[in-house]
Amino acid sequence: MDNDILLEFLAESRELLSQAQDQLLRLESQPDSPEILGAIFRAFHTLKGGAGFLEAQNMVDWCHHLEDLFDKMRSGKLRATAPMIDAILRATDVITAMLDDMARGENPPPGPTDLGQTIQAFARGETPPPMAAPAEPTPSPQAQGSAPSAATQGLWVTQAERDGGGTGLYAERRAPASAEAADSDSITQDEFERVLDDLYGQGQAPGAAPMPAPPKPATPADEITQDEFERVLDALHGPGQAPGHTSAPPTATPPKTEPSAPRAAGGAPQEETSIRVDSTRLDQAMNQVGELVLLRNRLSAAVARMGQEDEALTRLARETDLAVNDLQNTVMRLRMQPCKRLFQSLPRVVRDASRSLGKKVRLELEGEDVEIDKTVVDALSGPLIHLVRNALDHGIEDPASRKQGGKPEEAVLRVAAHHLGDKVQILVGDDGRGMNAQKILQHAIAKNVITPQEGARLSEREMLDLIFLPGFSTKEQVSELSGRGVGMDVVRSTVTSLRGRIDIDTALGKGSTITLELPLTMAVLPVLYFRLRRETYALPVAAIENLLAIDPAQVHSISGRLMVQVDGSRVVPYIDLGHLLQNRPIDLNKDQSEGILIEQGLLVVSEAMGTEDSVVKPLDISTQDTLYQGATISGNGEVVLILDGAALARVQRKS
Repeated sequence: MDNDILLEFLAESRELLSQAQDQLLRLESQPDSPEILGAIFRAFHTLKGGAGFLEAQNMVDWCHHLEDLFDKMRSGKLRATAPMIDAILRATDVITAMLDDMARGENPPPGPTDLGQTIQAFARGETPPPMAAPAEPTPSPQAQGSAPSAATQGLWVTQAERDGGGTGLYAERRAPASAEAADSDSITQDEFERVLDDLYGQGQAPGAAPMPAPPKPATPADEITQDEFERVLDALHGPGQAPGHTSAPPTATPPKTEPSAPRAAGGAPQEETSIRVDSTRLDQAMNQVGELVLLRNRLSAAVARMGQEDEALTRLARETDLAVNDLQNTVMRLRMQPCKRLFQSLPRVVRDASRSLGKKVRLELEGEDVEIDKTVVDALSGPLIHLVRNALDHGIEDPASRKQGGKPEEAVLRVAAHHLGDKVQILVGDDGRGMNAQKILQHAIAKNVITPQEGARLSEREMLDLIFLPGFSTKEQVSELSGRGVGMDVVRSTVTSLRGRIDIDTALGKGSTITLELPLTMAVLPVLYFRLRRETYALPVAAIENLLAIDPAQVHSISGRLMVQVDGSRVVPYIDLGHLLQNRPIDLNKDQSEGILIEQGLLVVSEAMGTEDSVVKPLDISTQDTLYQGATISGNGEVVLILDGAALARVQRKS
């Protein structure tokens, strides 16, 4: 049993159980409320599902009986009554005990048989008898028909004032009145004891204690033995705690086995080391830390601008920087979650989809313990499932085709997560047929996603990127899994909104790998500040590959597009930010210039200034195709726009 999953299950289950108990108390006054009945039903249904996942079968069976009862109450076949709610509340106490057993690493035992039968009887629409009291000894045949014996009499204890002014206990054995002698106002011993049980709980009434038959049959029926009286005192005051009571010798009193001893021997339930916190509170804490980061940047910049160096102030700024960094890292770790939460639904997806498609697929998961920001985990759940389904439907061949191509009939689908500095890589790869860039281009032109003129200017990488355009699909027929032309565009837009990047690596006949590169956290964004003539802009550091000096001789026009050769052999688009943002191209021969290499091309700027941690503030811009990811405040206190490299490349391509 995975310890992380168990701890999460225990925390959620205790919270669900507490909510269910609160709703049960409300149900007494509103027995027909569909909202209350539905909430309690869902709580037991969720508890049953989680217990089944952890293979706690006894807890599954116990919750199933409760779920069945509330299902009939929801449908109007049954109506909640006070005895029914009493039994359900006792059943929730049993679930609490089962959770404690699981917290100690033990498999919970079955619940009490009598309580389980009572719950099932209520579910059948029957009215079960009250929970039975401990069975009294049956009188011997010789005693039947004779005068009332000690076994059929009740022992009554009352507290009254003595003549001397103190108080004392008075015990008296009373025989229940016969049916003929009892008048209309009298109640029987059994009736009274049932009332006491309802008021105080089973066997907890302070005044009555049915006693077993005395060991000596010769004792008169109306006489109370010493042992009986001492047991009554023990029940009232605790063993050996009665005032003026002298404990009997050890040989006279048989040793009693405490029922809690085995439980203690197994060890007390482990203390909870986790706490459930609303994610909005974590967001608020992270926002406050972000503001603190901005203030730290401004303080450091102000100290650096001082004309005369102040050693004490410089040291204070440096210590503040370290303290803010520690606080920032601590709060960031609070939001981290393992990729296991992201991967946990994939085995079921692969199993169902592969059976539906008639393919044999083995799923390999790697890096489940890699941690990533909760925002990324929540946002990527749907897109990752789509990538997996897309690989199963488009990438992996059927067993016959694989066998014909010399491959094993069973394909391998690999999903992995890796740390890369301040980033996380998630890879979805298969050993299928791979992607044909020319075929993708033909499909895009046939579906009017792009024009033939636009297609003629695309590189192979850009042809592969066409699969991310809305409305594009290489599937001829629409199936349950794909063919509608939606999904991959959502994957890219989600990754872009998370300030990440997506890449495709494919080889015909060998398979494809789609790589998602995402920041570890969404709270703080390291940026590179650069100057464009007199204006300052920023670009996420994660999007930058290199800073380069630009040689005008390496800039060429290819099919009407400016391209530049970098790293000796690589040719990328030439993106002049002076032309795009200021409508004034940068002259490489006259103006100061520097190149920033990103995935989409080479950005031409005036000067790269330096990096800094920043907090991104959203821009209230109505247009969807904006060039900016947001804005931040620099160490100088200026508002700086953060550019979106992918959007810049799209605008450059259209211009």
